[in-house]
Amino acid sequence: MDPASVVGLAASIIQLIETTATVLRYANDVRDAPTERAQFARHASSLLALLTDLRYRVEEAKSASEPWFVALRGLGVEGGPLDELKDRMERLATKLQPLPAGRLEKARKALTWTLDKKEISEVLVQIERAKTLVMLALQNDQFRT
Repeated sequence: MDPASVVGLAASIIQLIETTATVLRYANDVRDAPTERAQFARHASSLLALLTDLRYRVEEAKSASEPWFVALRGLGVEGGPLDELKDRMERLATKLQPLPAGRLEKARKALTWTLDKKEISEVLVQIERAKTLVMLALQNDQFRT
């Protein structure tokens, strides 16, 4: 992986971190939401921690040719797991984002959980998959010499 690819991977991870944090912030603003909101928030928070760790390890890598980067190639490619998760999180952010309406409409939107159980289940599966892949990449980093 050349240095430009490392920078691109780090940028992709940063973008996913920002999008996930935005969705998490919107989800936490919802009042009296079903238990799915809390479950989503817990999973998204743990994903944020893993992505942040991965980001700094990518940025601190001494060489772009380190063997553990091989595992990251599949994560960071266009259409790969991190890219798919970023797209899903962006759609969620759009769905949860308060509309630029008056204060009354913003208050109503803040009180409404707009996601159904099926959609949350699909997102949780995708988050768990990404968390597993990131944890495996971080474990590979632990074995580098």
